[in-house]
Amino acid sequence: MPKRLYLFLFFFLLFLTLFYNLGERPLFGVEGRWAEAAREMSLTHSIFVPTINFSPHVTKPLIPFLLIKASCDLFGENEFAVRLPSAIVALLTVISFYYLARKLFEERYRWLAVFVFSSTIGFVEFARLAQSEIYQLFGVVTALAFYVNYRDKASFIGYAGFFFGLLSGALSKGLTAPTVLLTTVAIDLYLNKRFYHFNLKLFITLVLSLLLYFLPYYLTAKALNSPLPFYLWFKENLKQAVDPYDNLRPFYIYFFYYPLWVAPFSLILIFCFATYFPKFKRLASDERWLLLSNLAVFLIFTLAKARRGYYILPILPFAVLLIITFLRNIQSNSWIIISKLLENLYKVLAYLFILLLFISPLFIKLYRYELKLSLLILYLVLLLLSLFIILSFNRKELSFWHTFSLLSLSLLCLFYAGIQPIYSESTEKLTGEFVKGLKESLSYLKERKVCYLKDKGDPVANVYFYAKITEKVEPVMLTKEDLKACGIVIVRKELLPDERRLLKSLGYQIREFIDKKEKSKSYFVAYVQSSDTLNTPSR
Repeated sequence: MPKRLYLFLFFFLLFLTLFYNLGERPLFGVEGRWAEAAREMSLTHSIFVPTINFSPHVTKPLIPFLLIKASCDLFGENEFAVRLPSAIVALLTVISFYYLARKLFEERYRWLAVFVFSSTIGFVEFARLAQSEIYQLFGVVTALAFYVNYRDKASFIGYAGFFFGLLSGALSKGLTAPTVLLTTVAIDLYLNKRFYHFNLKLFITLVLSLLLYFLPYYLTAKALNSPLPFYLWFKENLKQAVDPYDNLRPFYIYFFYYPLWVAPFSLILIFCFATYFPKFKRLASDERWLLLSNLAVFLIFTLAKARRGYYILPILPFAVLLIITFLRNIQSNSWIIISKLLENLYKVLAYLFILLLFISPLFIKLYRYELKLSLLILYLVLLLLSLFIILSFNRKELSFWHTFSLLSLSLLCLFYAGIQPIYSESTEKLTGEFVKGLKESLSYLKERKVCYLKDKGDPVANVYFYAKITEKVEPVMLTKEDLKACGIVIVRKELLPDERRLLKSLGYQIREFIDKKEKSKSYFVAYVQSSDTLNTPSR
């Protein structure tokens, strides 16, 4: 069969993985920060000062906020619109990765690199989240693609493309992308004596890039009439790396997250390290560069004192490229034992993937969930595609590693585009929508404020997004005087019996949204029962 058929199959799977049920899952974790800040940008008509609960939220760079705002302006304020920019950026990342791999590998292995990259947990996990990680990954991959394609000559286009990627990453997440890129590029410059890149073209591009980088911070500072954005830039980027105020995870967490984001190809990476380090001097130039880059990036994140699992995601393209060099090398006769061993191990894993794909509806029924139509459609499509992939492998029309990558992507698609979004629940969404419904259905509440109990902690941004607040939710204490202006009171985590009795004595009715797993996600909404209650809250 023609090669185009398998490329079509891959991109069809990729589109399913990125876009199917994209708006089904309630906002998760910090997604609400990006979503709510972008929503409030439209309300305040400010594109340089994101706010959450109408207080400035300028600790994060602007690019994700602006893209999410544009998407919501086009498609409405919903989960699909919030995540759509991430999915599109993820698709662009795959395209950029192809242009990166095209320069390093012959055709068979460049497409294998793309297949492997797209079927890792690290890529798929963040491609469907409205967070800055996938934007940063796009910047890193794009900058690398321009560097590798233009590294053999001094080119203004090459420098401009490299700094475009670097700026995309820096203005999406922070200084992580520049740190990773400048470190890994410096390794290649040193190993291959590419010092001709230190020239006037590079200097001019660097200066222009620095001006563009700090321009949004200047515009935000001007809009606030305060130097706060520059202070927060220092605090969130430089100070956080050496003297963090949060995210104090143990140094060894990346020994878990590094292989997790590369999974299911982590075992190949282990074989690669075990084989490459003893033979370092005999490795090809790019193999040495990629090996040292993986080591350097890992050490940078490990030595930094602020640590979270997803911080190390920029290592993913370097890990995948290193894996592909290894898979290419073991095809030679001198590596035949390692090649057969790896293939046999991954054949077992492939059979497990097929089994999991086949019996997944049974697991859903076992947990007493209803089999939704959208999941059944996806399941049948993926099952048929997987059978076709296996048949193509048996006919020797697909190599084993291409086959395994497509099976991996199919299983990830089933989970991330099917099971996870369809069966996810959120007390934050229920709480926010309930508050919104109260404001819309009970006219007397429109005259009163929405408040939250200060000593219980403020609601997360996800709640604000679903509540569609149009003015600041005020913090109050649980006293008759403080509650006088409040028609709705949001209480987070817990509501003690004495607090419940006091609220009821003041004329409030209480609705509970309990999360049995995480106390911090439990909410209580107290609201006055009638317009008369507003006038005499102590009746």
